[in-house]
Amino acid sequence: MEAAPQFRKPIASPRYLIWALLLLLALLEFYQINYGLSSALTFAVIGVAAIFILIFPRTVLILRGEYEVLIFMMLWLSYALYSYVWAQDRLMALDYAILIFRYLCVFMIFSAALRDPRLLGKMHLFFVGILVLYLLTAVWEMATWNHLPTSRMYGRNHFAPTGPFYGENILAAFMLLLLPFLMFLPKLYRKPWVKILCGGLVLLFMLVIVIQGARIAMLAATLAVLWVYLFYSSARTKTIGVVVILMAGFMFYQITPSGVKFARFMLSRELRSFGSERETVTMSSLKIRKQLFVETFDLASSTALMGVGGGNFEHYMNTDREYRTAGIINAHNWLLEILGNFGVIILMGFLYIYIKWLYMLWRLYMKSRGRERYLYLMYLMSLLLFIASSALPSSIRWNHLIWIYFAAINAVCHARQPLIEDTNA
Repeated sequence: MEAAPQFRKPIASPRYLIWALLLLLALLEFYQINYGLSSALTFAVIGVAAIFILIFPRTVLILRGEYEVLIFMMLWLSYALYSYVWAQDRLMALDYAILIFRYLCVFMIFSAALRDPRLLGKMHLFFVGILVLYLLTAVWEMATWNHLPTSRMYGRNHFAPTGPFYGENILAAFMLLLLPFLMFLPKLYRKPWVKILCGGLVLLFMLVIVIQGARIAMLAATLAVLWVYLFYSSARTKTIGVVVILMAGFMFYQITPSGVKFARFMLSRELRSFGSERETVTMSSLKIRKQLFVETFDLASSTALMGVGGGNFEHYMNTDREYRTAGIINAHNWLLEILGNFGVIILMGFLYIYIKWLYMLWRLYMKSRGRERYLYLMYLMSLLLFIASSALPSSIRWNHLIWIYFAAINAVCHARQPLIEDTNA
């Protein structure tokens, strides 16, 4: 009798292939080497997700915990399309609506993937890995004075790092957003080498943002690091930390005294700028940001708080208003950008979702114990830093990675089971 034919076991199920695609997309969004490539992959993933739903029609598309965010995003998209009626630059209104549609798709797809606790429970490691990648790129830029093709510094010999982004402030913004995941990692994985490595990377982070001159990031990061150091570090860790910093500083001074002088100069320059900025031919940075607040509220009030239309903020600022902001026509603040473009209704909708996430993470943090408590604290502190991070770049509308991050935040808020075991790894 002939033996029954042996069939090979499939290499991977469609779900694992989609996970691999999502991981690649997330990497390209957080470390964007080419905007067109990440856009093409985004719409390819949307197509694959649609095919998956057709093959498996019983797939649950939306869970209860995703209702409010998706309702807000649908309202936002509808309002952006409606603003075409009164927008001066109608092409920009349509362009912004397409961006919001992309946010919506990215949020839905990653929310669906992160329902799996195996993925969600490892998401903090992905964020730490991305931050380490940013820092390694920054070290390469500072050491070689070279930059990636996506940088505005590409082809120029300049030490200020921009990472995979266009400018220094964008890199500083997303490093700041991911900093809490690095700072609390030793609380999840209680190994001495993890604590030493994370401490060194935090010091490197502070050095990079000082060299970049990202003052908002410096202030926010200093407060965050001090808070963790004072309230979430043992007396032994505090003592060792001080000793290590002093020894590292002494060794750095002995090896590269010129580097120490340069770092001291950069730090003193930025610290002085907090108190009083020198007047330039145009305006100080602080006065520009104050004036941007004034101009945004003026534009919003002139439209009965309905906004000037999607993507039209820059169009209205590119008039005599730009002379009052030293030529700056971007809002340089995500909340101001929403208010100026879409008015108070959409702004209130976003703030409702944001504040509810903060409240839910706070409740989870207070109710949890052990290692899981620090996992929730990672996300809570990161979400608090979002306000500072979103005020660093001229705009984050093209950085779709934010909606992958928001999908993770929402998934953590609504997770139905523990995401990490309360044992030492």
